[in-house]
Amino acid sequence: MFNFFKTKPLLTDDDARWIFNTFNWAMEHFDSEEFFQRTLLIQPSDQFFPGNIDSHQAMASTVFTATLKYTGLTHWPMQLVHPANVESQPPPFLNFHFSAGIKRDSSQQGLPALISEFPLTITYNLNQTLKPEDLSASFAHYISQHLVAQSQLVPLGGKQYFAEATEILTVLMGFGILMANSAYTFRGSCGRCYNADANRHASLSEDKMVFALALFCRLKGIKSKEATKHLKKYLRGYFKQAMKQIKNHPEQLQALFMHNTLNK
Repeated sequence: MFNFFKTKPLLTDDDARWIFNTFNWAMEHFDSEEFFQRTLLIQPSDQFFPGNIDSHQAMASTVFTATLKYTGLTHWPMQLVHPANVESQPPPFLNFHFSAGIKRDSSQQGLPALISEFPLTITYNLNQTLKPEDLSASFAHYISQHLVAQSQLVPLGGKQYFAEATEILTVLMGFGILMANSAYTFRGSCGRCYNADANRHASLSEDKMVFALALFCRLKGIKSKEATKHLKKYLRGYFKQAMKQIKNHPEQLQALFMHNTLNK
C-alpha cells in the first residue's frame, strides 16, 4: 500500500532478460576486449562525423567510412555501393576462419586486412542521406548483420531473431543513441513533408533500444547525461527507468562484467 512512488520497470522481465542474454552472447562471440577497452559511445556530432558534405554520395561515403571505423571492422572487405549499381544477389560467404575468435579494433592501428575476391557490399537509400543519424544507424546495423552472417552463429532464440539480435550487437558497438533515436519516426500529417524512405527500418521498439543503450552505458561507466543529452526528449524518461531496472539485476550485470579481461 506504500508503493505509490515505486518506479515502473521499463520492460517486462522476459524482455529485459533477453537483452541481458543477447549482450552476453554478443560479448562472448564478437570481441568483448574491443567493447571494454576501445568502443566509444557514438554521438550525432561533428566530433564523430566530420567533413564538408556537398552531395548525397559524399554524405553516404563520409558517414559509411566513419561508421565502419567505429565498428572496429575496417580490416573486413566491405564496400559501399551506390544504389544505382547494386546487384540483386545474396552476399558471398567469405569462408574466414575464426578459430582465434572474431576480432575487432577501432583504434588507429587496426588489424591486418582480411582478403576476399568478392567484398561484402552495403548500399543506401538516397533519401536517407537527408538524415545522417539514421543513415549511420542503418550502416552500423548492416555491418552487424554481415558480421553475424559470416560467423554463422545463430542468435539466441533462433534465426527468426536475427534482425533483433544484430540490433543489440549494433548497440554493443557504440551506436545506441543513433539506434534509439531512429527506432521510431513520427509520421506527421503533411504528405509533402514526410518521406518514409528517409527512416531507418527498425526491428526493436524504442523502449528496448533505450534499455540496451542504458545497459551499454552502465557497463562502460558512462554518465547518463552523456547519453541523454543526445536522446529525443521523450526518451530520456525511458533511460532513467532503464537504469533503475538494470540496477535490480546485479547477477546478470556481474555476468557481463566477467567478460572484461582487465578484471581477470
